[in-house]
Amino acid sequence: MKLFNLILTVFILLPVVCLANTRSDCKVKEQFYKDKERGWYFREKCEEIEKKESEKKKKEEKIDWAKVVDPKYLDTLDAERFRKLLEKVKDEAVYNPSHEKVLAYMKMQDYMRVKSVKFAYVWRDVLLQNPHLDMTVKNPGSVFGAHAKAEIVGDEKDKIMKEMKDTVGIYFFVSGECPYCHKQNKIMDMLRDRYKIAVKSVSSDYCDPLFKECSVEPFMFEQFQIKATPTMVAVLRDAHDRPTFQPIGTGIITLDEVVERLVFYYRYHQTGKYPEF
Repeated sequence: MKLFNLILTVFILLPVVCLANTRSDCKVKEQFYKDKERGWYFREKCEEIEKKESEKKKKEEKIDWAKVVDPKYLDTLDAERFRKLLEKVKDEAVYNPSHEKVLAYMKMQDYMRVKSVKFAYVWRDVLLQNPHLDMTVKNPGSVFGAHAKAEIVGDEKDKIMKEMKDTVGIYFFVSGECPYCHKQNKIMDMLRDRYKIAVKSVSSDYCDPLFKECSVEPFMFEQFQIKATPTMVAVLRDAHDRPTFQPIGTGIITLDEVVERLVFYYRYHQTGKYPEF
């Protein structure tokens, strides 16, 4: 009885296994349900199916050179289909160049150029109607506009630097043996003289006479986790008048960079927000 049940089970499962293998081999899982009369139960070979699919694919991939130069046909394609067709035409033109293929590729490129020009015109119209989206309003691209912006931004920075001179200071971390510290010290002297910003030099070993208002404070290097010299750390105040320490540079940086970073972080700690541009 047990043997009979075993044989019965094998006969029941065998078609299922065969069917699963056939479907897996042919990579057409759904075709069985749509075309079961073709002999799936008898393990139909896949070669014929794959051959037909390959021929169909080649037929679909074949380029109609008369169509690809016709703007009316190209207008019927969506963006994805056009990109794929353009890539195929380019490949054919590069790997098997001929007058017809290269000309077709050039015409497709020109078709895309016309589309791009139209897009640019519409983009400009939209920006004119929505100037808050136009970055060139405050970041002009012309030479005249760039000079005008530089003058306006410079005036704004000078105004903010005057506002912060009594509330902002800088720790200038140096070493008596550091040649770069001596070079950066000239920039810090210019900052003191021009903007009246308090700058305190903090040395890890000894104070060179060139370092103004200098003291040897090795523990401050640990406190501020200073890894290299020269390093500049600004002492700013937030919207609640609480002191906050903000690194603004390591190594040699220009006076403009020092001023720009001071203004940037002064605004940030006053508002709690980064400027949009």
